[in-house]
Amino acid sequence: MYLISDVHFDGQNRAFIEHMPNKKDENSILVVAGDVGEKLDDVERCFRLCTKKFDTVFYSFGNHELWCTNERDERCSYEKIKSVFEVCEKCGVKTNPSEEIPVENQGENARQAVFIAPVHSWYEQEFDTEDDVEAPDDVTIPKVEKVMTDYRLCKWPSLEEWKKEMTMEKISSNSSSARNTTAKTYSNDYYISRKIDALNDEDGKFERFLENVKRAKMEGKDVTVITFSHFLPRIELIPEKRFLLYPKLTQAVGSHILNERVERVTRLLHLGESGKDKHTHAFGHTHFGWNLVLENNVRYVQAALATPKEWARRPRSLVVGDFFSNAPGNAPLLLYDVATNAFSGSSTNEEYNPGLWAKYYEENARDPSNKTLAPWVLEYVSRIWGSRELKKSMMMSSNAEASPLPGKSGEV
Repeated sequence: MYLISDVHFDGQNRAFIEHMPNKKDENSILVVAGDVGEKLDDVERCFRLCTKKFDTVFYSFGNHELWCTNERDERCSYEKIKSVFEVCEKCGVKTNPSEEIPVENQGENARQAVFIAPVHSWYEQEFDTEDDVEAPDDVTIPKVEKVMTDYRLCKWPSLEEWKKEMTMEKISSNSSSARNTTAKTYSNDYYISRKIDALNDEDGKFERFLENVKRAKMEGKDVTVITFSHFLPRIELIPEKRFLLYPKLTQAVGSHILNERVERVTRLLHLGESGKDKHTHAFGHTHFGWNLVLENNVRYVQAALATPKEWARRPRSLVVGDFFSNAPGNAPLLLYDVATNAFSGSSTNEEYNPGLWAKYYEENARDPSNKTLAPWVLEYVSRIWGSRELKKSMMMSSNAEASPLPGKSGEV
């Protein structure tokens, strides 16, 4: 089973997709964790190529697919999701959780059960629960709405209706204490995130997926589950703000709502009790190579194709495992080997590269209380968002084209 995210097929990584090794007839599976392209034609062309190379392709959309760049035909990002799903159906790409995936050569006593589930999601600003960094007095770091392209190109014409519906649902579910409760203010992203999360429940498909996993456990099988999304379910999957060139990025990368859904799988498996059941969650969006097991015994993995410019400027923070380049002819990351029931990075092989930042957090505790900007971040924010005088001095004293490692978190 192979993984890629952040494909950006529109010319940037088309050659990679065209020249991927042919894994057809190996019962091969490709997981595509979003950001295939902005245009439906590019999404279709990409998936036509993927399904020629792999037996099965699973997919969940990213933010780029929901950009409405053609105002005549695309006026609603939520409606565009349906158009993307129609393209997937036409190409034979799966967007719903799987039944139990057949595992060959197990003999009469088949003990292994494998499941895979795309989890469709969006981010919310409430995901950012860590303190802001301390910027210099003459630096004003802009709000996320001013920086992220999504706020300009994604269109949500029914947002006010969703807010009313969800507010009424909340009041109804808490009617006994509603009068004594002060209404909490949520970001617009929160309502979008909830609306998109509900796609996972259509036709009861997620509940059936959980029931299938539960049944396999009751049958005594060793259960392996791969869930994946474009966005992050845990804030621990992105470097602390003091390390990010745009420190407010954490407000537009992940979702607690997404994590609640992923954790339902984790709780069902009771990871750590028998040591047999396994859960990995793959993701994308932030353009960092990542392979790390957190305290819940879930392995979190990202392998982003990113952009050629990013690979040229900061390759160390993109490499993960045997995925070391987006050059044509290379393969996506081998995420999971069904034959050995092993995830990439799960062995004791010290040569495996978990990713620059995953390795950092294997060795260092996360410390969001440290609000001091890293030197390369201080230089960057001062040059980009500092006062006119500060910008002038920074430009004169540094190379504006230089990109210090670990570098930018990428186009998002």
